Amino acid sequence: MSRHFDDPGLWAGQLEAYEPAVASIILRAPLQRARSSGAGAFLGIADDGLQYWFKVPGNPQGNYVLANEVIVEGVGALIGAPVCKRALATITTASMTWDMYPGPPVPNAVTAHASRHVGGAIDDDALGYTRRDDNARRQAALVALWDWCLGDDEQWLYEAAAQSSVWSYDHGLWFTTGEGDWDSEVLRSLEGIDGSFRQPPSGLNEQRLLEVADRIEAVTPEELLRVMSQVPVEWGIPSGDLETMGWLLYRRAPAVAQRVRGLASLPTATQTGNPR
Repeated sequence: MSRHFDDPGLWAGQLEAYEPAVASIILRAPLQRARSSGAGAFLGIADDGLQYWFKVPGNPQGNYVLANEVIVEGVGALIGAPVCKRALATITTASMTWDMYPGPPVPNAVTAHASRHVGGAIDDDALGYTRRDDNARRQAALVALWDWCLGDDEQWLYEAAAQSSVWSYDHGLWFTTGEGDWDSEVLRSLEGIDGSFRQPPSGLNEQRLLEVADRIEAVTPEELLRVMSQVPVEWGIPSGDLETMGWLLYRRAPAVAQRVRGLASLPTATQTGNPR
């Protein structure tokens, strides 16, 4: 692909051409707190009738964890990775009076991050069940996403009602920054890091690994900027930092694609979705 945008200076001001992100759902009622969440996530029901896990601006981990959630889901969608679907949600001032609200009340409604709840799922910090459902293909995309976005703090859901189909969620600490805070200087320092998944499971689908590698290598600046534009202005992430994040992902793409192709060549990879 063309490397015309390798220069980070060419990304400056590019987000001005994109419409600001707006909320598409409204929190109707909170249901329960997460058992363990540094960001104070809580389960709630939205006006679309679906349940989501909400993270709000001003939470204890800060707003960059919210930006990470948006970016990782958006980048995952580019390669078809099974990342829990997200939305931006309006939380009214009335909702902020509930005990489980983890941020300081403000005089106006806020825009929160909402991650779709997977009912009946088993939470695990190990990537497994590769032989079940279509996980050999799903996990091929996930290990590629992990490398591309410098994953951290493994969080996987296995959907019991769908033969343990795997989903990735809770990406607040990705991009190897510990608590999710980054700026243009930090992002530039991450360009050459090998973010390979530490111990990829055996049986990853070879064809899917190659497909994902091709897709990563073909990513365009426009696609990445569209992802960055989904981070709400209200969260206070400078546009310049978001543009540098787009540049970082663009610059990392060729090396990540090469490493993913390397996984496809391992003897542990399989040409079927159900290794024996």
